[in-house]
Amino acid sequence: MSISVVIATYNRAALLDDCLTHLARQRFGPGDEVIVVDNGSTDRTASVIDRQKDALPVPLVHLFETRPGKSHALGRAVRSARGDVLAFTDDDVNVGPAWLDAIRTAMNDPAVALVGGAVDPRWEGTAPRWLCANGDGYGRLAAPLALVDYGATPSDLGARTAIGANLAVRRDVLEQVGGFAPHLGKLPGTLLSGEDHDFCRRVQAAGFRAIYWPDARVRHWVPRHRARWRYLVAWFFWSGITNAALDDDIDAGHEGVPPYLVRRFFLGLIGAPAALVIGDLTTALDRTMDAAFAAGYAAKRWGFITLEPRAEAAAAGGAA
Repeated sequence: MSISVVIATYNRAALLDDCLTHLARQRFGPGDEVIVVDNGSTDRTASVIDRQKDALPVPLVHLFETRPGKSHALGRAVRSARGDVLAFTDDDVNVGPAWLDAIRTAMNDPAVALVGGAVDPRWEGTAPRWLCANGDGYGRLAAPLALVDYGATPSDLGARTAIGANLAVRRDVLEQVGGFAPHLGKLPGTLLSGEDHDFCRRVQAAGFRAIYWPDARVRHWVPRHRARWRYLVAWFFWSGITNAALDDDIDAGHEGVPPYLVRRFFLGLIGAPAALVIGDLTTALDRTMDAAFAAGYAAKRWGFITLEPRAEAAAAGGAA
């Protein structure tokens, strides 16, 4: 099978350079290609791509997308890609040495339509002490850091999410279910993060199999500011907004805030200070994120935050 590796980028020339250097070490096959979509960069991105064209053993296609938003950029790449499989990663990711081999191995099963792999951290500083990582993978506090570890054994994805830093899908399946939803993708000034979850859900709802494949492993850059409370609170607030938008897509007639989220909000306000008093930082963070998530969900449901409707987003060019 041929694979199109797809990367959207915006003003991350140095990280993109490192990303492409690691990609050049992959074992590519006939018909493979790498597609980089520049989403309006004003730094050295163009010169990095031009220089890396000589290093990559397969064609490096340089595209442009003027509409801001990662989902729009990915949609532009999908329209150009020629591979049987589209393998998505990010400009701040270093893929493992056998990344493409692992994707091909997983996709050798014709029943598998989507593959998501593990995402390990590359810390700018030191790992935060509140981050829990064990044999069962990371806790939910790792979500804002875009880390994934669902264990050492391949398994069906189910309700879990593969993220765009390490996700591969068959082209014909993507064409059938539609691409990533622009109204759920990250835009300047927001921390929306629902396009990956929405896409994985739609693939499985259409009857296709999605799996977690631990050997398809990458390392994701985690800057210091993402490990700070302020960023985590903002991310979970926008996660609440994202989930309200996802619920609107599933049940357009659903209104209001579910009672369990109201309880979560008030328990978070009470529980966070109480946990701090006894020195339990992880629980304090967890309760704070509960409150932030519920507040974001309510903000979307009560009309304080508005997003582009899915139908309009699809017409703009990208989603199903």
